[in-house]
Amino acid sequence: MKLARKNSQESEAEKGVIHLPYGLIGLPEMQRFEIAPMPGSWPLLSIRSAGSEELRLIVIEPNTLIAGYELEITDEDAELLRLDSADDALIYNIVTIHSLEPQYLTVNLVGPIVLNRHTSIGKQVIIANFEHYSAEHALIDDRQKDDAA
Repeated sequence: MKLARKNSQESEAEKGVIHLPYGLIGLPEMQRFEIAPMPGSWPLLSIRSAGSEELRLIVIEPNTLIAGYELEITDEDAELLRLDSADDALIYNIVTIHSLEPQYLTVNLVGPIVLNRHTSIGKQVIIANFEHYSAEHALIDDRQKDDAA
């Protein structure tokens, strides 16, 4: 299933709590998260675990930032999440902050968190068309380029 969606009304997931029954890749115990904007840091959002162990991730919604990003998920994942159309999906991609000065941020386009916007249930997936994208796509890169290269 291709998941390029239009902006539409705000979902429960966009308002607060999401549930990932399978956890994150490599962290199966991390299943409940709270999503919140990061004041003064648009378009970055914070996802914080809602359990006894705290984990905080920075994410973005790629639809307005990554031109041409059209991920495909397996039919099995679409069925598991009860996604009948791309409009049912909400996509979050995890951001890595490598440095602040100079600013260097990358985003994982290969392993997004895909949510059903109506149920707030999601899964981190490896997209079916992973060969077209990078797990370290430069979002902001203010590092100086090496002139000798």
